Amino acid sequence: MSQKEFKRLKDYPLDEWMEAADGCEFCGAKYQVKVTWVDESGDFGDVETRIEHDLSCPEVLNSLMGVYCIEDQDIAGWEWSDRKITIVGRKWLALKSRANIGPCLSCGKLIVGVPLILWPKDGEVEADFCFKCGKELGILDQLLGGRT
Repeated sequence: MSQKEFKRLKDYPLDEWMEAADGCEFCGAKYQVKVTWVDESGDFGDVETRIEHDLSCPEVLNSLMGVYCIEDQDIAGWEWSDRKITIVGRKWLALKSRANIGPCLSCGKLIVGVPLILWPKDGEVEADFCFKCGKELGILDQLLGGRT
């Protein structure tokens, strides 16, 4: 996602499945997300998520349901701050609030699972990245001292 392009939830397609930024850590299956409703502000709304695991994935084998395609509903949305923070030598427009599902600041895809969240010392804003972008940008290497 270009830093010139600050998408809001209303800017994502409605009722259309799209690939999310993250997936299963075991089998590599990618999450998919579909925006189903957006509020009047255009910033927050409802989404459906799904993931189709490999049949041999530990997530499936440990599941009581015994299914490999798991669907769920969640709340998505975020508000941009007017504040930029510097991470790995680049300035990023920070988020001032985020629901359960929000965007990766680098690739712009929605993060269904756990984002890599960075806060400045004051903690008033945050920068969220998917782990793939965090690794590609060198954020994980800096945080983990080169142990990625």
